Amino acid sequence: MTLAEIITTVRGLVNEVSTDAGTLLSDSGNLKEFINDAAEMVMLDLMPIMPSQFLMTETISLVANTQAYTFTAKFWQVYKIAKNVTGEAPREFDPIDPLDEPYYMETAEKDSEPTAYYILGDTLYWVPIPSAVYASYAKAWLVRPEAVTVDTAGPTYIPPVAHRLIAYQAAALVAIMLEKDPAPFVQLYARRFGKVAEVWAARHQSKPRFVRESVLERSVINSGLSTERDLDW
Repeated sequence: MTLAEIITTVRGLVNEVSTDAGTLLSDSGNLKEFINDAAEMVMLDLMPIMPSQFLMTETISLVANTQAYTFTAKFWQVYKIAKNVTGEAPREFDPIDPLDEPYYMETAEKDSEPTAYYILGDTLYWVPIPSAVYASYAKAWLVRPEAVTVDTAGPTYIPPVAHRLIAYQAAALVAIMLEKDPAPFVQLYARRFGKVAEVWAARHQSKPRFVRESVLERSVINSGLSTERDLDW
């Protein structure tokens, strides 16, 4: 749906289709802000069930004796980081709590390659500190945010089947502004969201996309340390 179509849908839901002076909703003012707010909420709801819809990648190079790497792209969440060296297995790095760094490395400890990482803000910190230079050493999968303002052409990453969720959420916000009951719009949102989640889960029933080995299993088995399977379902 385009922005204009979402606006029309919201106006129809709240029964205010007039744009004359004195009306309570402004397409370029409060209604547009309600729609922007709604789009962000829809994305927050969709991310846990369809993360691949919002993924992008960024290639990371190691700089000798440098622990920190600042991401160039804006993101909401780091989905995973894996080694990206040609001819080597794409081993996934373990994310750790920043407060646990002393348990993984001594102060300023260095090694040729890191084994883990942690994130502070938009900066990645390798553990231990890499001592060598590696171009395009790792690849980060990042969950990118929806545009702060819904574009004229409509949402950028939210799939079309979920666009009406934006209209329902925006209508609920309008109802709250008017001190009316938002429950009917909340119910519409919940019903459609449930169907979207159901259909999305069934898209790849014959070939599930996220039933896979755990980070621990992939790392341990790829390194040859163990052949035992300990699946993290």
